[in-house]
Amino acid sequence: MQNQTGILDFALAIDIGGTKIAFTFVDTSGKELVLTETHPVPFDSEHRAIPGKIVEIIAPYVERSKAIPGKLLGIGLSNAGNVDPHTGMATLVANLGWHYVPIGKMISDAFGLPVFPATDVRMALVGELVWGAAKGHKYVAWATDGTGYGGYLFLDGKLYDGTHNFAGPFGHNTLDEVNGFQCGCGRKGCVETYVSGPAVARAGKKAAESGESVALATILKERPISTRDVFAAEAAGDAGAHAVIETVIRLLAISLSGLVNTLDLDLIVFGGGVTHGSLDFVDRVSRRIRDFLMSEEAIRDLKVIPETHENSCLIGAAAEVFIRLGILTL
Repeated sequence: MQNQTGILDFALAIDIGGTKIAFTFVDTSGKELVLTETHPVPFDSEHRAIPGKIVEIIAPYVERSKAIPGKLLGIGLSNAGNVDPHTGMATLVANLGWHYVPIGKMISDAFGLPVFPATDVRMALVGELVWGAAKGHKYVAWATDGTGYGGYLFLDGKLYDGTHNFAGPFGHNTLDEVNGFQCGCGRKGCVETYVSGPAVARAGKKAAESGESVALATILKERPISTRDVFAAEAAGDAGAHAVIETVIRLLAISLSGLVNTLDLDLIVFGGGVTHGSLDFVDRVSRRIRDFLMSEEAIRDLKVIPETHENSCLIGAAAEVFIRLGILTL
């Protein structure tokens, strides 16, 4: 939307993740008006994120918007967890220790602006549908693999929210509730605990301790193993690190193939920190997923591609503002 001077109006986009909060301003054409800035999430002594402190961090950005040409139309709030897009209630955000926190209302009340909250994976999919690789597709899954693993769905040309507006956390489907790893959601054995960034680091540590990875064993003598270390060791030819990454790829392919077999998707847009671990990671998942697809048509037609934007959640949070205000459509 342009005002009378021909300048595009804009939104403040916020992405509250498990450890950091990202901010940017995006106009109605999808252009970022400033470089993305990040702040650490403020936690209390019991590792619960402090909503009031988050509101304080947002305040300077609302003030800064007054110097940007155009009008600030609202705030798009992406949040890593279950957030009702209609009420703004963060019902369960495990990484932040939140259970029924009215974060949307708190921010709206603080600044007198319309606030449009939703789970981060929904926002990311919106960003890809409006200004990214998913534009024009009707059956799409957004998938992300980073600190957590999950996604969101666009079916028959519509966002699929589900009964409680929480559809999409397929990373919390259970693989092994008896012998599996503890998950942040409170249960054991979720897919996320086998394929996420922390899971890669944990498996790398095990490979180092068992002697399967010489490179990672050397690192472990000096400091803890990181996800990046495992990818770097694989790139250098370490067999143990390669086995770790191949297991992650196999489990991701099995998980995502279940979505495709069930929903007959034609596109998966894949993002998150783990997918950036190597230049060919998404391609490797795309090749491996064919081993688990049911139909020849899916094997032939399915595309698995990297996310378009550096932070699709932020771009989607802005797009959500414009969609909810009737300026854009999916």
